[in-house]
Amino acid sequence: MVTNVSEKDKTLQEIIAWCERLETEGRRLAYALLLQHDMGAYGAVIGQVNAYGKIADHCRSMLGSMPSEVPNQSEDAK
Repeated sequence: MVTNVSEKDKTLQEIIAWCERLETEGRRLAYALLLQHDMGAYGAVIGQVNAYGKIADHCRSMLGSMPSEVPNQSEDAK
C-alpha cells in the first residue's frame, strides 16, 4: 500500500514510463507489419499500443491526487 503522495506518484511515473516504452516498441512493430501487409497482426499490435496509451493516460490523471484524510472509522474507535 502506498503511504504518501510522492511514493504514489513515483510508482505512477514508473508505470507511465513502462507503458510509453512498450507503446513506442509496439508502434515500431506495427509499422513493420504494415509494410509486410500483415493486417491481422497489425490490428492486434495496434490494439495493444492503444491499451498502453490509455493506461499511461489514466496514470497521468491520477498523479498528485490523493483523498483527504478521513477520521478513524474502525469499530474500536470511540
